[in-house]
Amino acid sequence: MTFRQFALHNVRRNFSRYAAYFLSSTFAVTVFFMYAAFIFHPDVVNGTIRPSVRRGIFAAEVIVFLFSVFFIFYSTSSFLKLRKKDFGLLTLLGITRGQLNKLIIIENSIIALLSIATGMVFGALLTKIFFMMFSVMLDLPSPLSYYIAWKAVASTAIVFLVTFEAITIMTLITIRSSQIVELLTAAKKPKKPPVYSLWLSLLAVICLAIGYYLAYTSNIMQAGKRVLPILLLVIIGTYFLYTQASIGLLRYYKKQKHSYYRGTNLITTAELTYKLKDNARILSMVTILTAVTFTSTGVLANLYFGKKAEAEARFPHAIALISKKEPKAFENKLQILKNTLRDEHIPFKSHKAAFIRAYNPKKSEDYAMQNLVLMRVTDYNRFADLAGQPHISLPANTAAYMQPTPDQGYEPIKGKQIAIAIKNSNETMVVPLAKSIPQPVINPSGVIGYMLVVPDHLYDKFHRLAAEETIQYYAGISYKNWEVKTSVIKKLNRLIQKDDVDFINRLELFNQMKQVFSLMLFIGFFVSVLFFLAADSILYFKLYNDLEQDSKQYEALSKLGLTWKEMKQIAAKQVAILFFIPFVVATVHAGFAFKMLQNMVSGSVVKTSSLVIIIFFFVQLCYYFLIRSLYTKKVGQVM
Repeated sequence: MTFRQFALHNVRRNFSRYAAYFLSSTFAVTVFFMYAAFIFHPDVVNGTIRPSVRRGIFAAEVIVFLFSVFFIFYSTSSFLKLRKKDFGLLTLLGITRGQLNKLIIIENSIIALLSIATGMVFGALLTKIFFMMFSVMLDLPSPLSYYIAWKAVASTAIVFLVTFEAITIMTLITIRSSQIVELLTAAKKPKKPPVYSLWLSLLAVICLAIGYYLAYTSNIMQAGKRVLPILLLVIIGTYFLYTQASIGLLRYYKKQKHSYYRGTNLITTAELTYKLKDNARILSMVTILTAVTFTSTGVLANLYFGKKAEAEARFPHAIALISKKEPKAFENKLQILKNTLRDEHIPFKSHKAAFIRAYNPKKSEDYAMQNLVLMRVTDYNRFADLAGQPHISLPANTAAYMQPTPDQGYEPIKGKQIAIAIKNSNETMVVPLAKSIPQPVINPSGVIGYMLVVPDHLYDKFHRLAAEETIQYYAGISYKNWEVKTSVIKKLNRLIQKDDVDFINRLELFNQMKQVFSLMLFIGFFVSVLFFLAADSILYFKLYNDLEQDSKQYEALSKLGLTWKEMKQIAAKQVAILFFIPFVVATVHAGFAFKMLQNMVSGSVVKTSSLVIIIFFFVQLCYYFLIRSLYTKKVGQVM
């Protein structure tokens, strides 16, 4: 048997250990290859596809690569640690340091070449579907043709081959510094009784509670500043949750005699206490990876599927026309708009209103207070009817600030009262301020100032003081199936000169959201799946690393009289706890992240977020049954 044959035989004999590593690496290569095929596609290179799309795919390519480096490094280190006893035995039999390094490099090179070749084959087979999905989601005029550039093949092969080899050489340092006795006894881990600190357990609870509170109460203005503190608090809290609080909970469970001494719970709990302590870092890492997967997938799915509701909330009217200069120009353009809709046989509803420009004379340095606009409450309710929003009522002689967007957290006009004056008039009126109106009923525009809704009689008083140049006109128009009325918007853009009026339509915003969110979801989906598979693979590695020690414990239990059925139940419980505790904790983390998202969007995120969690749960369940079957089978073989 040659040296290469010996290495190949080792890979074949230990391939079950490499299975999850091989499959996850293959998936990473497949995703990287498909993204590379897109980046080097002629239509993309020649500029047919928007440059922003190519930049987004390239960014995803970088994320896949960086995560692959981390995952390959961790996996290679795990397998070398698992085989330290084998390496020690080979060293004892006379293998030189150079031969051992050569053996490790050949074995890992075989796995690397298999992963790269298999990944590129699957990538080539799936690229056609990848391009079709991409064309549909981004609503391209014509689907991308099936084409694989040689640069995509070369870049994928070179990048991953160099990555695999570089990481293998780096991990050899851990073997070089080990003595033979250390290698032979590497699998024997003396276990001390797990201890925990009540104060560190409380720290875990406090960190998670603060992180959850910050996420629960965040709005769009605070989210950017809070993301990093929330992430740090949750990571710290999760780590101490596993290393400290979990041990305390299990000790409390041991005091529940009626449950602790039932069936095999005593043995399961005793061993689980050690496993949670030994695997705390792994479980923390898996939990964070899983939570990132849930959060990113849920956020992107909610943004994509909620884009219509979001567009309707931000632009309450399908079309809005706002005067800039002369009222006659506004009336002419409004008539053109209505005639065009009639010519296109589009039934519509509309309402026109006059707004009054005002200011607060007591706050001359405040930009918002110098650019107030008054709307009568009757007009507000008429516009609300067009937008499908509820009516409001105001107490006499009060005013309420209407938010320009549904985003909460930014409120430039607040207080108990406000002084209002009309430009070119010396009369000032101080009125109480009611609670602000969170949902706008007119389309946002830079032409319109900060809107105050006032009762009709108060509006009439100001109107009598207002000169013609302080009056501004707004018309809102709504019709059904606005998201498919592309031709009429293109026609209106040609017909309406925008020097005299501001023409704002919802469809253009919707199309922009559709392009951005489609690209984000398309990119994020594959990256999220890669993260999820890596998280489950890490658990698989850990179970296999502990297999030899676990088998000895089950062998001892069998000598004490436990049946194989009972031992399978113990193994199944322990594997289930290790698989589903991170899943449950990650779901809680993601739940608060979804609440943070809910505070920033208009539509409900509950349905889509729940569906994402359910889908991942079924994937996790299938993976659990597979790993449980392999694990119990291996335990049975060793016994």
